[in-house]
Amino acid sequence: MPFKPIEHPKCPKCGKSVYAAEEMVAGGYKWHKFCFKCALCNKLLDSTNCCEHAAELYCKQCHSRKYGPKGVGFGIGAGALTMDMGERFGNTEVEMT
Repeated sequence: MPFKPIEHPKCPKCGKSVYAAEEMVAGGYKWHKFCFKCALCNKLLDSTNCCEHAAELYCKQCHSRKYGPKGVGFGIGAGALTMDMGERFGNTEVEMT
């Protein structure tokens, strides 16, 4: 009977195997601790401030800026009353309609 190594899940960010001692779970994926950071601001995340969207991790603030409601009067903080359409976050005209 040939030896078959145990298949470990792969980290969606780096593609390497994730072992039980170093795994962080979010959105049905298992991540390395140092891969478990926001895709926009690179802030290290934990279970209380992470949001997953299409196998990408975001902190709650960046997720609401990139995927939250757009336009005057929507959003968070002092920038909520601007006409910023989120181009610096990679949003395109197609994603916003």
